[in-house]
This record gives sequence, C-alpha cells and structure tokens, in this order.
Amino acid sequence: MIIKGKDVNRSVLETPDACVIGSGAAGAIICWQLAEKGHTVVLLEKGGYHQRETHTQKEDEMISLLYKNSGLQFTIPTGIAVAQGSCVGGSTVVNDAVCFRTPPAVLGWWHDDYKIEDIEPEHMKKYFETVERRISVSEVQPYEINKNNDVMRKGCKKLGWEAGPNSRNCKNCKQCGLCHLGCYYGTKQSMLETYIKDVDEIHGNSVKIYADCRAERIETSGGRATGVKAVANGENSEEFDVNVKPKIVIVSGGTIASSELLLKSGLNRNGKVGVNITLHPSPAIIGDFEEEINGHQGIPMAYHSSEFSVQKTGKRGYLLESVFLAPYQFSLPLPGFQYDHKELMKRYNHYALIGTLLHDEPVGSIALGGPLGTILSYQLSQGDAKMMTEGMKSAAKILFAAGAQRVITSHRKRTVLYSEDDMHLIDERGVGPTDISIGSGHPQGGNQMGGTPESSVVDSYSKFHGLQNLFVCDASVFPTAVGVNPQLTVMALATRVAEHIADNWNQGKRYAG
Repeated sequence: MIIKGKDVNRSVLETPDACVIGSGAAGAIICWQLAEKGHTVVLLEKGGYHQRETHTQKEDEMISLLYKNSGLQFTIPTGIAVAQGSCVGGSTVVNDAVCFRTPPAVLGWWHDDYKIEDIEPEHMKKYFETVERRISVSEVQPYEINKNNDVMRKGCKKLGWEAGPNSRNCKNCKQCGLCHLGCYYGTKQSMLETYIKDVDEIHGNSVKIYADCRAERIETSGGRATGVKAVANGENSEEFDVNVKPKIVIVSGGTIASSELLLKSGLNRNGKVGVNITLHPSPAIIGDFEEEINGHQGIPMAYHSSEFSVQKTGKRGYLLESVFLAPYQFSLPLPGFQYDHKELMKRYNHYALIGTLLHDEPVGSIALGGPLGTILSYQLSQGDAKMMTEGMKSAAKILFAAGAQRVITSHRKRTVLYSEDDMHLIDERGVGPTDISIGSGHPQGGNQMGGTPESSVVDSYSKFHGLQNLFVCDASVFPTAVGVNPQLTVMALATRVAEHIADNWNQGKRYAG
C-alpha cells in the first residue's frame, strides 16, 4: 500500500517487523526481500510518489518534482552541484540507467584493506546476476547508438583507446533522450517500475510505503533501535507525526540523508559518521561539430571509455562517458552570461558532450546546521585536481579525433580549444572552487563498512556497530568510491544484506528481538 502525504490526516503509530528509510536502489530491494520472507514492513520516503504517467518530460516541472532541493544541492567551498533523486524510487528514477558491476580491483581493496567479509567478486557474482535479471540489464545495441555516443566510439577507435557500449536497465527503450526527467514510457526499469511496483501489487497488505514522509530521528535504548520518528507532509502543508516501532531498522537514504539522520539521532559514537565522502566529480567537455549531432535525440549515455579507469588499470583514474542533457541542464556548465551564453547555446544541436568521472579520494564530510539541513564540505585533493585536468584533456582528444571544430570546457571563464595545441589552457584555468563548474550524481561514503568498530560505522553486512538491530545499506557504506556508475553496486549490496538479515532473523542474532 502506497500512502501519499495528502492522505495522512492524523498522527500515526505503526508496529511492523521492519522499518526501511529510503526507497531508492537499496531501500526498495530490502523492502521487497523482507516482504517476500513474510515480514511486515513500513517504508518511509521523504519524496513524493509520482507514477510514470505524471513524468511530463518538461524540465521546469520534473526537476522540482523529482530532484532533491529541486536540483539545488552544492558542496562547500567548491560549489559542485550534487544531483539526487527525491521521490519514490530515488535516484533510479532520474539516472541514465547505466549499469556497471563493481570493478574487481575495488572489491579486492574492500576485502584486503577494509577487512570486509565475503565481498570478493566470486561472492558478489550471484547478487549481481539476481539484480540484473530483475531490472532487465542488457548491453546497448549498435542501432541504439546515436551521433553523440558515436562521437565517443569514433574518437576512441582513432586513438586506439579501450571503449565500448554501456549496459542499461531498460526494456524496449523508446530512446526519447530524457532519462534525467523520469521515464514516461516505463521502459527504464527503475525501482519505481520493478521492486516498488511488485511490493505494492504483491505485498500491499503487509507493506506500507509512506511517501512525503521524512524520518527525523532514530530512537535507541539498551543497545537497540526502538523506534523511528517521522513527519508526513499532509494537505495544505500540515504536518502529522508518523511513529514507527519496528523490530529492526534499515537506513537507506543515501550518503547525505543517511549520514544526516544518524547525526541527528546522536549515533556518531566513534566519530566516523558523515566522513570519508566521495562524489565522482565530473566536469563537462563539449565538442562543437560542423554537422548536427542532435545529442538530445536518443539514449543519452550509451558509450564509455575505460582506457584510464580502474576497470582497465586496476588503480584509481577516471572513466570517460558520453552523455547529453536537455537544454536547461545542458546550459549550466556552459561559461558566460547573457549574450555569450546565448551564443553558445545556439550551437546546441551541434554539440557532443563527454563527462569525466573522477575516481576521487574520500575527502568530503557532512555536518549539521546548514540552511537546507546539512553542509557537505568537499575540496579536491592536489592529486585529484591533477587527475581531473588529465581527464579533461583526454576527453578533448576524443572530440578532436572524432572531428570537432572546437572544444569548450566547463571553466567559468570562457575556454575554447581549437586544436590540441590549446590544451595548455586547461592547465592554466585550473579546477579550483572559483575556476570551473563541476557536477556529481554519485555521492558515496559517509558511513563506511569495515571489519572493526574502531575504523568503521557498520560491519561487513551493514549492521551498525553497537546496536543489535540497526542497519545502514546504501552508497554511504562504500569504503571508497567505486569508479563507475554505482547503482548496480548498491543494488547488489542491498540484495546481499537483505538475504543476510532474513537468514539470521530468528537464528540467535537477535536482530528482531
């Protein structure tokens, strides 16, 4: 049963077996698996419930409806724009459906350096396969490669760099090019179209999903989580208390929201909550071609190059990805104002866009007290700044190799390259807080998973150190950035954690009392 905020007109007390906070890549899966095992579940989602029929494909409507803070979430002092979904289904509703398994090297680090049990590729394989089947992951076919993605293919082929098509969680994609605004056609197999839909249709009598309902605090006593205090936003902005008294609590709000909730609940006992955050910061590099590319027509992200990424090298680097955006979102990284900006946007149909996904160090942190509830502090390390610069140059090389007449960077000061001889401009402009516009859609870390309570927030199966029945499962438990689009990693971890909880529910672990 899905309950919208407007349908709540009084205070509510719920006593389910489990309370799951967050309905994205992790929360939806955990909710489904526990329901499949016969448990009652209350799922709390801060965002609204917006079925695909309401996804109008209009930027001015959907960004405010589906994105956290209407897309206005920035780091301090760097001003990196961090985009996250805030709706039933979470960021899976607004992402580009790109699916990478966690690189083996990363899983190896997590096992060897962070002492996480049963995380190696051979252990994770079955969880990836389970999720991939359920969300219909398949490789993009040649006929689905539009001109924007073909620029990446051609450029990498000419340079001799490793590249290939992405895998995506879609069925019969309509190639409308508006993945960032939801999926009107329901072909993107987000949590909204898969696990949430199944929960509602199959387990509607045992699961309640409260939309427009923000968790405010986790209550604890005697080494256990005893309740969750939440607030539902009813009609006319009226608020009603939703109190949940479950046997087990799973926090799956994502890096920022999960860290914020734990901090607000006074659960930072070892000082490790809300630290060691990574973002995959990504500057945009735009190629201007003589012919029309029409990158907005077709799949936005269908091709990538792993030449410099952990997938190929086994160490931190950067992933180069073809990407495109609808006009408003596309305009944000373009330099200039008024006339200059207008002149650049006139060439919109002639542009190809490459994003440089940086496999960054865990240098970010979260603190309470900001005007929007949290302060996300982040500053590129010196090494990452150098790596980002190199990534931008590599993206420019691809565009020139594919025939671009000029390349435009996302530096705030207009920076245009007319040949590889102009690459020095990227070095000279820099990537400091006032130098460049950078985006991120992949916040990770903050509640690190690890083998010891002294160095981590949760154990190898996401149980919060020091509390018997509190779990945290989402991208916030990543010990490091994964270096690729992270949704499949989150889903596989959630499948693994949910299986562990269900298997141990009544076997002496006392998760459920």
